Amino acid sequence: MKKRSLLMCLGLASGVLGASEPPQVVLHGTVTTESGEHPAWFTLMCTQGSGGALSMQLALVADTAPAFPFDAYEGPDAPASHQPSAELRVGHQSLASVPVAGWYGGDGPGMFVFGIATTPGQRNAITRAVAALSKSGVTFTWIQNSGNVQTPPLMAQFVPDAAQSLALQRIAAPCLPHRR
Repeated sequence: MKKRSLLMCLGLASGVLGASEPPQVVLHGTVTTESGEHPAWFTLMCTQGSGGALSMQLALVADTAPAFPFDAYEGPDAPASHQPSAELRVGHQSLASVPVAGWYGGDGPGMFVFGIATTPGQRNAITRAVAALSKSGVTFTWIQNSGNVQTPPLMAQFVPDAAQSLALQRIAAPCLPHRR
C-alpha cells in the first residue's frame, strides 16, 4: 500500500474507530495564516505491525486561510501530495521538506487535516523531526507551503510541555529507528 493511501486510511480510521484508535498525542498550538493567528492541532500516532506507520497530522479550520488551495491536497492522489511542501522545524533545526496529503473532516466542522506518514523504523526527515520533538522545551514548526508564490504558507507552531514531551517520546519510540 502506498504511503499516501496508508495515510488516508489512518486518517479515516482515527475518525471511525473511536475507542480503537492507535496511541496518540495531540498538541494545541497556533497557525498563522493571511487572516491572523488561529487555533491548530498537531497529532502524532504510531501504529505497528503490517501496514503500521508513524503519522503526523496538522489540523486547522480551513476558513481561516480562504486563499489556501486545500483542495489540491485532498485525497491520496491529490496533485499537490506528490511534491514536498511541508517544511518541518524543531527548535532551530530545519529538516527536509516532505510531501503531504489531506482531507476535510477532522474532529469539527470546516476542519482540514494535513497528514504525513512513514514506515516505522525508517531514517528520514519525519523520524528525525519526531525524535527531536520529544525533547522538552522545543518549539515544533510545520510550515505548509501552498505551491503558489502568491499564496502565503501556513505556519503552525506547537510548544509541548514536559509531560507532553514525555508522551511524544513514549508514543513515538516503537516507530523510531533503533540506535546502533
